[in-house]
Amino acid sequence: MDIEFSRFLLAFICGHFLTVSGSLTQVVTNNKLASPSTLGFDGAAVLAILIGQFLLDMLNVAFPANYFSLSITLFVGIIWSIKQRKSKVKSIWAEFGAERIVLVGLAFNLFVGAIFSIIQFLYMSMNYNFPSSIWFGSFRQYDQNSVYLFVIIFLLAFYFLKKIVYDLEVMNIGEIFARGIGLDTSKLRSNSLICSFILTSLVITHFGVFSFLGLVFPHILRSFKLFKTSIKKEMLFGPFFTGLLFALLDQLCYHLNFYGAELPVGMLSSVVGAGVLIILVTKAHRSIR
Repeated sequence: MDIEFSRFLLAFICGHFLTVSGSLTQVVTNNKLASPSTLGFDGAAVLAILIGQFLLDMLNVAFPANYFSLSITLFVGIIWSIKQRKSKVKSIWAEFGAERIVLVGLAFNLFVGAIFSIIQFLYMSMNYNFPSSIWFGSFRQYDQNSVYLFVIIFLLAFYFLKKIVYDLEVMNIGEIFARGIGLDTSKLRSNSLICSFILTSLVITHFGVFSFLGLVFPHILRSFKLFKTSIKKEMLFGPFFTGLLFALLDQLCYHLNFYGAELPVGMLSSVVGAGVLIILVTKAHRSIR
């Protein structure tokens, strides 16, 4: 497979995944500020990378770090899913509320960022290699196996979305209404968040963090009337649009080098995403007042 096409395909799929993850979290929590970034999914994936890197260095084992870190995040996701299904207490969303969980998620991301800085300092002081580029995702390095893996997960994720998109539309009308017609909203929310967590972890453990794209992309879609009025169109067709937009942005970074150095596309997404987040928080505060 052509190298440039492989990179374009991976960027497209990652943009698609991040959009799906953001839309799922916002719909099932009914909070427009919810996203993989604000719920702490990014921080969890980065923490898994740090743990994986540390274990591989300590054990001196030659094993792909990205797959090892992904295994850690999937293990955590499976345990959390099982606990949620067996738990007889109220859902964490009903108990704490989405807004408070968003604040906790943001705080957790900041906590992981602080740990990251400390570990980076320790590694550099001991002259050890450290994946310092995690926070600014890029597609400069990848292997062909990643292309096959992402294509397979892409097809599975699309199939999952087709199965639940009607239930998401019903839930979007109102959770009380959805429960009234027999929809298990707790199960739907749990499955959707697990899907979001897996897709986010897959992207971050392979290519790094693309900050706030999961938050920004769904809002970009809803600025168009075609996607604003239909959850189905937003979930099934919208991610193709933002995935293409993200792939084109990555191609721009790829071809416009700065003194021979490529600007990581994750760096641009961090700046744009943080700016959009500030605007959204400001608008939300004004609407409350």
